[in-house]
Amino acid sequence: MIHSFSCKNFYSFKDLTIIDFTVNDKAPSNDGYFQATSDAHLSKIETVIGPNASGKTNLLKILPFLKWLIVTSFNASPNAPLPIKPFLFGNNKNKSTELSVDFEINGNIYVYTFILNEKKIIAEEIKVKNKTTKKVTTKKVFSRKWNEEKNKYELDDKKFNLPKGYEELLRSNASIISVASRFNHKKSLEIFNFWQNIETNVIEAGWVGNHLLPNANQQLIEAFDFFSEKKNAHIKAEAEKLLSQFDLGLDSFEIKKEKKDNGLSINVRVAHTFGGEKKYIPIKYESSGTKQLFVLLKTILLVLANGGAAILDEFDVNLHPEIVLALFDLFMQPETNPKNAQLLFSSHSHQILSKLDKYQIVLTEKNEKGESEAWRLDDVTGVRADDNYYSKYIAGAYGAVPKL
Repeated sequence: MIHSFSCKNFYSFKDLTIIDFTVNDKAPSNDGYFQATSDAHLSKIETVIGPNASGKTNLLKILPFLKWLIVTSFNASPNAPLPIKPFLFGNNKNKSTELSVDFEINGNIYVYTFILNEKKIIAEEIKVKNKTTKKVTTKKVFSRKWNEEKNKYELDDKKFNLPKGYEELLRSNASIISVASRFNHKKSLEIFNFWQNIETNVIEAGWVGNHLLPNANQQLIEAFDFFSEKKNAHIKAEAEKLLSQFDLGLDSFEIKKEKKDNGLSINVRVAHTFGGEKKYIPIKYESSGTKQLFVLLKTILLVLANGGAAILDEFDVNLHPEIVLALFDLFMQPETNPKNAQLLFSSHSHQILSKLDKYQIVLTEKNEKGESEAWRLDDVTGVRADDNYYSKYIAGAYGAVPKL
């Protein structure tokens, strides 16, 4: 599970910004929180609220980018630039980006940090936290740092035991884990497999459902391809169950895949039943909300089944607020979330604030210098546990509202 993550000089975030899933003993004792193996008290939910163009999507890009870096970067061309942008204004565009994430595997809390720019990874390091009754200490697992004078990396992997021949494949645009996992290196695979369970609808350009993007339907196609696999039949059945609750008359959907000269063709029809009569409708005639549900349920149900985290931008697009709350509740309830999967999402459905605690609400806004800022609501002085967060946010008491 994710404990926290941070960025500095990352897209619209110029200064150090930290998003924290950990909470103190003052947090409520309800299904929105759980005790990790490490004894850390973590939230299952963090929602990002703020005006348009305040930096919500950029904040949500951090974990998906780290997943790409840790899991997939080895697949990139050796000379390809890293898909990252620094803060645009002032001297920061010439400075490096800093990213860090604390995550837990089997009770061990790892701290993975990167310093990088579009050309290369400048520094990379993993530490593991050791918690005793008196204090918390950290121990380095491995590190590498670019030496400009020697034009090569200085690598310290004595406690990580990287496989022979590894250094020959070490690249400036691929993480150590992404390379070492190709050698079936046991310690690397443990971290690699953890990050494979991070699911998202965010890409470098933003939310993939954005109809202004050329690949607007790509994720819908990927969702149906996922549901068509036999190994995912149980997730498809759960999706049909939920869809029938959300969409009057909808009871199932069928997927037919055909190989054609120009690639794979996926045809989908959705069954609707009224008065005992069943009719099939091609997917193109379904509403935008139903199509959005297919995409969301693929991500949500996969994470709930395997554990991990779902990072979802524009969580509420095309959906009724009551459906948003129902999807949200899937993560809250132990019956539907037995593995304590986590959800990080952005939303303009502010009604959801009435379902959250101050430890689960992250506010974003952009200042007069064009810099995005983010803070968790419990950091705001005077916010009480029994406040009506929805009404106070709408009234502008917490900031992060449009100045029209």
